[in-house]
Amino acid sequence: MRNHKLAVAALSIISLFASCAKEGPTGPTGPAGPSYVGSISGHVSLFDQYGVKVLTGVDSVRLTISGTTAYINPDNSGYYAYNYIATGEYNITASDSGYGATNTNNFQFLSGTFNKDIGLSAIPSFSLTLTTGAGGGYDTLNINCTADPNIRSLVVFVGNTPSVSNFPAAFLLSFAKNIPANATKVPVYISAQELYNAGFESGNEVYYAVYSHSLNDASAYEDQATGKMVYNAVNYPQIDSAMVP
Repeated sequence: MRNHKLAVAALSIISLFASCAKEGPTGPTGPAGPSYVGSISGHVSLFDQYGVKVLTGVDSVRLTISGTTAYINPDNSGYYAYNYIATGEYNITASDSGYGATNTNNFQFLSGTFNKDIGLSAIPSFSLTLTTGAGGGYDTLNINCTADPNIRSLVVFVGNTPSVSNFPAAFLLSFAKNIPANATKVPVYISAQELYNAGFESGNEVYYAVYSHSLNDASAYEDQATGKMVYNAVNYPQIDSAMVP
């Protein structure tokens, strides 16, 4: 009898804990946070291939904000404004003839006045030639150009197919390098270890695309899908291949 009473008591305790563990019905979802209205504004700046600010023509830049297809132009000082903007996430694209288009990453706007400055760099007017070689644990890119009294820039994209280019999906690695003033030859060394880290193996064929590039590229931005940089202020590429050391 005593064992029977203990068993009944134990079952009662288990039932009590089980009933306590049950969750009640979910309460109603609260209302969404408040939505405000304000403005997004800033200044657009243009830069030449040497990274020097251009003081004219900025009013021809086309700006488009996400959620619309219409564009606006800044005034001749570069100032622009989007008014009556509701709380949310936005993206602004900017383009102009002769300049590399740029795209802001999505940014949050809450209320009031939000400042967003934008820069565009000119597409370079100079060109390059390229030959490749290997040795000593690295590939050598021998790049030739015409002399210029100003510092310039180039950018190298590395891929595993002949279609390597400046599009994020088409390259595995990228390297930007300054061209010294008055230089006519610029060597770029790509180490075997860097290629191994990108998934290449010794003896693989690797493709290089070398572009003329604007110094201190203001048009460059991060591609959200890949995390790679997008370089639009670049000139026509020279492409060659080599063997991974």
